[in-house]
Amino acid sequence: MKDLDTIRSKSSYQQKKKMIPIDSWKDTLFTIYNQDSVDLNIQFIENDSNRFFFHEFNYLESAMYHLIDSNNHSFKHQFARFKTDSVNVKNNFYNWFDKEFCQRNLAIRIYNRMNIFPKNIFFICTNQSIHVIKSDTKIDPLKWIRLIQRTEKKVKFIYICHQVKNKEALWYQLDKNKLILIPAQ
Repeated sequence: MKDLDTIRSKSSYQQKKKMIPIDSWKDTLFTIYNQDSVDLNIQFIENDSNRFFFHEFNYLESAMYHLIDSNNHSFKHQFARFKTDSVNVKNNFYNWFDKEFCQRNLAIRIYNRMNIFPKNIFFICTNQSIHVIKSDTKIDPLKWIRLIQRTEKKVKFIYICHQVKNKEALWYQLDKNKLILIPAQ
């Protein structure tokens, strides 16, 4: 009787570790958020299925994502894209702004310098979309503007507002890829 282990050929084959497939929509989003020119360094993306106000609009595309970057900073990015009609987008923006801020404090108005949100917030209204970014950590507005410029064609910025936690909301115009502060009104 022979021992099979002595006559059986030995292979150097090692079983490969199973790779967990990433959803294709996540692959696409990682590519968009981590473009060289945008450089948000997003490491984690989760679709947030909570209902939010943009679902009440007549939009082409709408979503909300929970994002975590390479520094473990967490962001909520919510957006809605509409047909390219700046009047329609503006009306939707006014409705969102009113519901989000003005119902709690009637003194809040567009271009006012007031503390409108308890955390860091950055929001943009373009001729075709509304984007809202909320976070407990610092938000770099220019990175998010570059993201919008790279993902939307012929984009024109109508309203840009950035508020650092516990400070006043500041309103900006975009001129030659630079934020120009709008004087207090």
